[in-house]
Formats: sequence, C-alpha cells, structure tokens
Amino acid sequence: MDFSLETVERVLHEFYHDAESQAEANHYLTLLQISPEAWNIAWQLLNHSKTQEIQFFGANMLQIKISRFWHEIPAEQYISLRHKILETLINYAGGPKIVLTRLSVALSSYVIHTLPEHWPSAISDVISSLQPQNIPSVTPHQALTMLLELLTVLPEEFQTMHMPCSQRGIVRNALQSSVPQILGLVQEIFYQTDEVTNIHQMALKCYSSWSQLDPCVLEYEPLLLSTLKLVYNEELCQTALEALTNVVIHPESHKCPNSILKLVGQIIKLEDLLSKAIQEKDMDICCCIYGLFIALGETHSKLLLNTILEREEYRDTIIKLISLILQCSRTPGHYPIDEICSEQTFGFWYTLQDEIVASEPAKFESYLRLFHPLFQSLVDTYLIKIQYPTEDAYQQWHNDEKESFRCYRQDVGDSFMYCYNILRESMLANLMAHLSVAVNRASVNSSDWQYLESCLYAFQAIAESVDSEEKYYLPQFFSNLPKILLQNVQVISTTMDAIGSYAEWINVHPEVLEHVVPILMMGIQNTDVSPASTMALKDITRDCQPSLAPFAEQILSTSQEALSNLKSRERIRLMSTIGQVLSIMSLDYIMSYLETLLTPIIHQLQQTLTEQQSSTSKTTIILNLNILSMLFSTLDIRPKDDTQTNKTLENKKDLPQPVFLVLKQVMPLLMTIASNWMSDEHITEALCDTLKRATSTLLEECQPLIDDILQLLLHIYQFCPHNSVLDVSKQMMMLFGQDKERKAKLMSFFAQICAQSISLFRTNLRENTTVVEILFEMLTQVVKKIPYFLENEDVDLAALFQCSIVALCLPEKPTVKAASSFIAEFINRSREISAMLNVVNNHGEFLVGQVLKVIGGEAPRSMVEHMPDILMALNKKYFDNLCRWMSTFLQQQDFPSQHVSPVQKEHFTRMVLRERSNKRKLKETVSEFSLICRGLIGSEYAAKTTGLT
Repeated sequence: MDFSLETVERVLHEFYHDAESQAEANHYLTLLQISPEAWNIAWQLLNHSKTQEIQFFGANMLQIKISRFWHEIPAEQYISLRHKILETLINYAGGPKIVLTRLSVALSSYVIHTLPEHWPSAISDVISSLQPQNIPSVTPHQALTMLLELLTVLPEEFQTMHMPCSQRGIVRNALQSSVPQILGLVQEIFYQTDEVTNIHQMALKCYSSWSQLDPCVLEYEPLLLSTLKLVYNEELCQTALEALTNVVIHPESHKCPNSILKLVGQIIKLEDLLSKAIQEKDMDICCCIYGLFIALGETHSKLLLNTILEREEYRDTIIKLISLILQCSRTPGHYPIDEICSEQTFGFWYTLQDEIVASEPAKFESYLRLFHPLFQSLVDTYLIKIQYPTEDAYQQWHNDEKESFRCYRQDVGDSFMYCYNILRESMLANLMAHLSVAVNRASVNSSDWQYLESCLYAFQAIAESVDSEEKYYLPQFFSNLPKILLQNVQVISTTMDAIGSYAEWINVHPEVLEHVVPILMMGIQNTDVSPASTMALKDITRDCQPSLAPFAEQILSTSQEALSNLKSRERIRLMSTIGQVLSIMSLDYIMSYLETLLTPIIHQLQQTLTEQQSSTSKTTIILNLNILSMLFSTLDIRPKDDTQTNKTLENKKDLPQPVFLVLKQVMPLLMTIASNWMSDEHITEALCDTLKRATSTLLEECQPLIDDILQLLLHIYQFCPHNSVLDVSKQMMMLFGQDKERKAKLMSFFAQICAQSISLFRTNLRENTTVVEILFEMLTQVVKKIPYFLENEDVDLAALFQCSIVALCLPEKPTVKAASSFIAEFINRSREISAMLNVVNNHGEFLVGQVLKVIGGEAPRSMVEHMPDILMALNKKYFDNLCRWMSTFLQQQDFPSQHVSPVQKEHFTRMVLRERSNKRKLKETVSEFSLICRGLIGSEYAAKTTGLT
C-alpha cells in the first residue's frame, strides 16, 4: 500500500473534509498506524508548516506507535528516540495545545516503557530538562505549562496502558517513588505569591492525577490545606474540589484513618460556600461540593460508622457530614429540570445501610437508635422528590427529561428499599400515615394527586423486602385502596403496579383479594391504564391461583368483555390471566368459555386466510397466533408445581387437557396458515411458538397429535427453514425419543430435517447461521440423549459432520460454540456407534486442519476458546490419529501461520497431546499458540484480551 507523505496528507484531507470518503480514509489511516512506515511518517507530519489537523494526527500516531508497538523499537534506539520526542515537545511549547497534549502523552508512554530498567531517573530528568533555564527558546510560563501538562498525563497514561501484571507493579513502584518530588513541585507553585490562575489550574490537575498513585497522599497535609483554600477561588473552585474528591476516593486511602477524620472536619467548613452557591443557584458548584461530601462518606462509610461509636469527639462532625448529604437529597425542585444534585446520593445511602445491616447485633442496635430519625427523614424527603409536577408543566418536558425523571424515580425506589432494611415496620407505619393524609387531600381536590401517587409508589418499591408474614400494616394498605379516588391515570397505573408487586404476599393473605380484584377489573376496562392493569392481573393470577375461585367468574367475564377494546400487547397479556383462572374451573365451564372466547378468533383467522395476502392480514394472523400461544402456555389443569396444587386441579387428573382439545380443533387451521404463508418467517415463528407452548403444557399428552405436528413442522421447514422449527423439533424428539411406538416416525422425521438442513447449508451456509446454531444445539442433545437416532441409514452423518467443521470458521460466536459442542460430543460417543466411528476416521484430518486454521488466525480470536474441547475429545478417543493428523499439518511450511516457527509448532503439538483431562491447561496452550500465530504475543492487544493485566 502506498504510504507516501503526499498520499497520507491527501487521505487526511479527505478524512476531515469529505464525508463520503471518510470510511475509506479511516480504513487507510488505520492500516497506516499499524504499519512500520508510520514511524517515519509521524515525524514528517509534525512540521509547523503543516495544518493543525495534520500535526495532531502525526502526534497521535506517534503516541500510538510508542504505546502499542514498542516492541518494534530496537533497544539501541531508545535514547535517540527520547531526545527526538523531547525536542519536538519543546518545539510545540507555544502550541497548538492539542498537539502539545498528544506529544506529552507520547513522552509519557515512552517513560512508562523505559521505567525503571532503561531510564530509572526518568521523572527527575524530565523535570530538569523542562526547567526554564535549560530551554531558553521558550518563556518560563510556557516551560512550566509544558512540564505540568506532561506530569498530569503521565499517571493517566499509566492507568490506561496495558502491560503484564508483573511489569505494572514495577512501573508503579518507580512512579510512586517520585510522588514526593511531584507534590513538592505542586506545593511550591501554590506558595508562589505571583498568582497565575491557569498555572494553578494545571497544578491542581497534576495533584489530582498523581494522587491516584500514592496510598498515603492524604498525609501531605499542607497540600490538602492549600487545595482547600483554592476552593474559595471562583476560577479554581471546581478543579480544586475534583482534586480533593480524587484524593479521598483513593482505593487505599483507608490506610490513613486519622487523616480522613481530620479531613471531615475541614471539608464540612465548606457549608458556607455551599450555601452561597445554593443562593446563587450555581448548580455546578453545588454538585461538586456535594460530590466531595458524598465521596468521603461513601468511600469511608465503615470508618465513619465505627468512629461514631468509638470516638465521641468526632461524632458531631460525622453526623454533620451525613446531614449535609441528606441536604443534597433534599435539593428543592424537580430532577432534572430544577436541580441535578440529588441523584448523586443514591450510592451513599445504599453503602450506609449496607454497612449498618451487616454490622454485629450490638452495633446494629446502636446505629438504629442513632440513624432511625435520619432514614425516616430520607423517606419523607423522597416522597416529595418523586412527585410529578403539575400536568401542564409535565407536558412541557422533553422526552429525554421525562426518561431521566423515570430513571430517577426508579433509583429512589431502590433507596426506599434500603430505608426499609433499616426501619422495617416503622417505615410501613410512616407510609400509612402519609397515605391517609394523601387520600384525604386528593378527595378534597382531585387535581392534587401527586402526593398520593408518590405514597403508592413507595409501597410498591418496598414490596420485595416486606416479609410475607407482615399482617398489620399491609392489610390496612389494601383495605384503603378502594377509598382512593381513581381518576388520574398515573395514580391508577401506580396502584396497579403496587398490587402486582405484592402478588406473593397476597398469596399468603388471600383475604385482601376482595379489595384488589374489583380495582383490577376496573383497570382492565380502562384502555389508558391497561398496560399496568393487565400486568398486575397477570402477576396476581399467577401467584394467587389457588385462592381465586370466588372471583374466577368475575375475572373471566370482565376479561372477555375488555379483550376486544385492548391493544394487541395487552390482549396477549390478558390471555395469560384467562388461562391461569380457567385452569381452576371445571372442564365443562372451560370448554364453554373457550368456545365463546375462541370462536371469533378462529373465525377471524379463517376469514383472513380467504383474503388476499397483505400486511394487515399478516398482522392479524400473528396477533391471533400469539393470543393462542399465551393461552396454551397458561391453561393447564394438571398440577405440575407442588406449591400450586389444590383439590380442584387434583380432581382433574383423568380429564383431557383443554389445550389438547383446542389444539386438535385448530390443527387444520394451522396447516392452512403454514401452506398459505409458507415463506414468511414471522408467521413461521409465531406458528412454531404456538406449537411449542402447547406441547410444553401437554408434554406426553400431545402424543395423539404427534403425527400432525411432525407433518406440519416438516412442511414449514421445507419452505421456510427457520430456527423456531428446530426448537419445536428438538422438544418433540426429547419428549418422545424413547417412545418405541413413535420411534420409527420420529427417526424418519429427524432424517428429513437433517437432509433439508444439509441441502440448505450446501446452498448458503453463511446466510443461515442462526439455523446452523440451533440445528447443532439440537444434534448435540440427540447425541447425548438418543444417539441411536444417528444409526439411521437415511441420516447423512458425514455431511452433517462436514457442515459442523465448516461452521467452525463462521464469524458468529454462538454458532461456532454450537458446532464445536456437537463435534466434541460426536467424537466422545463415536466409539459406541460404527457409523459415527467411520465418520471421524474419514473426516478427522479435515477437522484437525480446520481447528488449526481457526487457532492460526482464519477466524476471530473469540472463536479459539471453543477449539480445546474438540482437541481434548480427539486426544481421549483418537490419540494415534490426532498425532498423525497434527504432524501432517504442522510440518507444512507457513501453516497455520507464517509467524510461527517449526520449534514452536513442535512444542504446541507436544503440549496438546499431553493434556487429556486438564481443560484449563489446554486452553492456555491453545490461546498462547494462537497469539503467536497472529503475531500478537506480547502486544497490548493480546494483554487486553487475555486478562494478563
């Protein structure tokens, strides 16, 4: 490829200024950056006569080469490269800034690569080299700016650069030894009387950056105090606060507990500055100050809690800090319109309650006495914060603002749950008191609904945490629900959500169903709240099925009336409720109800099939199939779950399953749908889902229909090979594979499915990878559970095996995983069945060659992890053959890659043949060999993707 300077500059111009050529230009520039020519081109682009864009690309490319392709530099060129980078950096002291920054990062990468072995005094040398007296060509201000820029990016580059763990530790130690020197330099800058704000800004960033390298950075007390003073400088405030935050969140800062406790006393003095920012509505400063409080409280919550009990002199200070964090949660206004601070506190409240709950019993009681009022106050605060604005105001919000508020409410819901972990019954009492007031307010003024909705939301949020044995406050809550003025859509929806969230509790306390069911019935008749009401009803009928007998007819009649008015999704969901409730009714009632319910659906399907095909008719068919599907999955008169058994279900053991009777009735209709829409994959998917759910419910009871089902599946697959057909096919074979009466029929069906699949794959394997994946998942189960299916002479085992081998080089990981699992299982079983044995003997060499190609680089690296399973299976069952096959291939020159030597191939062969049981060791061997084959061994990319860092 042409990487001349002129071509590179032309492509860069296209990349920046020609949108149509950008993709092609990007590809060219990516190839340039990984080429050896990039070293020379980078220096040529770093010329002040070039445009700023070209200079930046040159600096960026230089940094990439040093960071990721260090192994290309001979050791004897290290010093000359260092001088050249420093010289270029100094030449750009006056800017442009973006080029200077990239060059600073490039020099940082160089320092990291050479510390400490090749350049042990790197930090001192760099500081010395960039002193004003040593570079007379730049001003003192430029020199200091350049030095601080370099020192700031150096730790950041260390944090992001990938390297082996052992090397990272050595470099970290070398950098840590320079921390006192760097912090001393920063302190000296702060002491300068001639204040230069942008220099102080950079010094703060440098301090923040290096603070992440030293676990004892908190012990540099003068620097901390200097930074705290700079918080009061309007221009430096945010940067100083961010630096302090980085200091207190250092992962090892807990090693300096006394320094942390002293710092708490210092930072709460920022309350005056916070009050000023609140008055001025400076939300950015508020967020930064609160952020520091929260970072300190969240990172050191355990220390603060222990100190409260053990060191009384700090108690008031710590309580003050937590009160300030509570103040952040109370920030007035609606998030995210009026304020953006309060969402910062969610993590702190979780951490605080987690530490309290996890404490030993004696301490827990002490914490409870101390923090009980605080968490009650937090509950009261959040009941206000999650309230919707007025309807007119809410309509003015943008969609992204509404979504942010929804997420905010969700986070508050989690916080309610944390509060309940501390407060328990007292929180329920508090919420009941709020609910009583809210109900009264809403009854006086129906437009004042927000408070009521927030109370309902709080009850819903804690549902998972409330003990199923709670029997004082929740019965009150549910008995109060009928008193709620259900006029506002949001109130109704939240009421429905709350009811659904307590489904498991209601199952233990079925007496509250008399309060709940009428509300749910009202909800499903209101199309505005049908999503929430149908969801709640689905939860209730699933979890409380045994207790629904007194309400069954009411639920079924109301559901049938509401069904035609609902949207498609709600209609399908409501069928789940109908199925669950019908399951506890008598068979006569069920069939009578289904006749009334399904006759219009069946009639609509029949009518649609007589009309000309259109998008409308397709939508109608899919909807009605999905309705049947949901009914089939929930209507079950056989008790399959002990927790759901009851006398009604037990008495139906000898009765036919209603799903069987319905499926038998609609089977001709399903056949017609398959014939008329044989090539439509969406209808195929819906049709197969209907069959799958029906057979999942019926299990062995669908046996009388098995011939029709198999015929239907085969018909569909011949015209529309879809993974959903294979899903149902696998289910049928697993259900009836051991049935002697059905064996011949199923084996014939299996052979035809395999033949059709082989024909499809030979035509177009690449475009049918999902079908390939599901087929080999099915075949793997067949080999494991019913291997005698493979003895059928009509099954072309050789073709299936060859297809699976070819599939190993496909780019989709799930497909490769399924194919390799099939191959490994096939090999493991092949010694038991002569036909399988012949296939492995005849095609094993082809398989090994394909596996070596995958390992060698003909497939993405993510596929390599599945190859050891195949090699181990061959090693266990075909050791001699594997020795011969591997030797045949690996003796070929440049196979499987030109990057691997004969010695390395010999070592790889020996290591593979040695492992017959240790899969982890074999995976390591294969992974390492794959890196060698791809020329990646020792590279940053390899380290990043093999967990070596």
